Amino acid sequence: MAVREIVKVGNLATCNGNKPDTRPFEVAHIANEGLLFYVSADTELSKQLKENPNICFCATDEKYNYVKITGEISFSNKQEDKDKVLENSHFAKKVFESCGTEKMEVFYLSHGQGMLHHHMDDNIIKESF
Repeated sequence: MAVREIVKVGNLATCNGNKPDTRPFEVAHIANEGLLFYVSADTELSKQLKENPNICFCATDEKYNYVKITGEISFSNKQEDKDKVLENSHFAKKVFESCGTEKMEVFYLSHGQGMLHHHMDDNIIKESF
């Protein structure tokens, strides 16, 4: 899928009650199962995702092409998914190397809607996955 392959770092939007909340975020791994993310269990983000699993991930490149992906996430407690995160994210390695992966929560975006916008030629690709 084209929209899942453009960028790895962008912004993740969630809801905090009825208000939007966004933060810089990393796609830890792109697999056939979808986009793989991670979060610390004791964070406000983890709480928000459990209350409302709908997210929006948006990122742009240096040419102002951007991707926007929306959908409902699901959590995974599999150690193999935590291992994928550690293998593919230098930041996750730093965060969890001292405390271990017990507080790591992994979540997937397996299905959703994606839009890839090529800014210069105004080409827009929309996909469901």
